[in-house]
Amino acid sequence: MHEWAKAVLLWLLKVPAEPKPPEGTASSVRVFRAGRNYYYWRLVQWAAIQLGIGLMVVGTFAGPMVLKKPAKNPPPAWLMAVWGVAGTGVVGLFVLSLPVTYFKQRIDYEMRWYIVTDRCLRVRSGIWSVSELTMTFANAQDIRVSAGPLQRLLGLADVKVTSAGGGGGSEQLGPSHMAVFEGVDCAEAIRDLIIGRLREYRDAGLGDPEDKQRHAAVAGVAGAAGGALELPAARDAARVVLAEARTLRAVLERGAGA
Repeated sequence: MHEWAKAVLLWLLKVPAEPKPPEGTASSVRVFRAGRNYYYWRLVQWAAIQLGIGLMVVGTFAGPMVLKKPAKNPPPAWLMAVWGVAGTGVVGLFVLSLPVTYFKQRIDYEMRWYIVTDRCLRVRSGIWSVSELTMTFANAQDIRVSAGPLQRLLGLADVKVTSAGGGGGSEQLGPSHMAVFEGVDCAEAIRDLIIGRLREYRDAGLGDPEDKQRHAAVAGVAGAAGGALELPAARDAARVVLAEARTLRAVLERGAGA
């Protein structure tokens, strides 16, 4: 029943069951999901909210009718009847909403995807409002693992990868970009994987296709001029390569010290 309802909902909302892997070799694709305890914690939060709403509904409509004291001027019988019908309707709607809100918690957990390749990472979540962020390793600046007391108790943590520049199809989040692997139970493994992929990326001298074409064009011009390194275009290309190398080195050093 759950899988059938999920398939129908995905079809109605035109949301693919799985995201496409970002740019990279097929053999390098690694897929991660939120930890099971993350789902259980979300259920505990959902149950607490529903319990509070239920007590408020029952207290509002049933309390005055059950605990009422004799009054000198009691309300008309028709008003009490309307109050009773309204209360019954509200309670009925609340009961009917329970499986819907529970299903939303389940589907939000199952539609949370974290994908890493040898060139990019991608984070996608949501089904009513889909949020997808893709970041290339050329733009990654910082990798951090964070966990609060409750997360540590549940064996969960968040892996946060930030980038100060645009590009890579990243969704802008204020002054920087941040991809968050939220509620994972293998945070250190994800961090080490990303650091290893960054090291391979640096050693291979990879970059964005636009950067490769620009650097190749600059190299061709410099070669035609007899290797005149003082050309402005050559100097600009050298500065770009140096800045990218420094960024990757800083990321690797911070990751190794985390």
